[in-house]
Amino acid sequence: MSIRDEIAFRRNEGRLFHVGPTLPSAPVERFLFASPEVYRLVVGPWRDEAEEYRCGKLLDDFDRFVEGRVVTLALGNPYRKPRRTYLSRLDSSNDEVWEIRSRDPRPAIRVFGRFAECDTFIALNWEYRSRLGGSGSAEFAREINKTKSEWRRLFPTYEPHSGATVNEYVSENCFPV
Repeated sequence: MSIRDEIAFRRNEGRLFHVGPTLPSAPVERFLFASPEVYRLVVGPWRDEAEEYRCGKLLDDFDRFVEGRVVTLALGNPYRKPRRTYLSRLDSSNDEVWEIRSRDPRPAIRVFGRFAECDTFIALNWEYRSRLGGSGSAEFAREINKTKSEWRRLFPTYEPHSGATVNEYVSENCFPV
């Protein structure tokens, strides 16, 4: 059985949801699957119009990944990356926990997850950036540990995908920062 089969099983169980492009005519170049917690952010219900608008912008950020548009990835030092970084691997790199950085508009949101294979991201949990403290904080460590626990719960026999270059995570239209 492959990781793709496991993803299909988790979708059938309702434990993962496929996040496709907002526009049905848009291309699907990469795959993003979300836990119920993350999926609720982009499909609602929302508390108010402000939350709906903010979560709509997060869905726009997901569209950028899914549609194969240009993304920037930070593989190196997680404490020093450019503001424009889209995906960043967090400390420790051996954990293979990544964050999608949805920065605009405020409040910024971080979506944590792991790659199942090249061009396939599994979004497992999220938090507002303002609640995370500085890089390397206890709050970041809590989210990293939560991501690892959720992965083990969904895929107990599979390690996350790992690589040495950005193109081993995202095959096209990606640049290291």
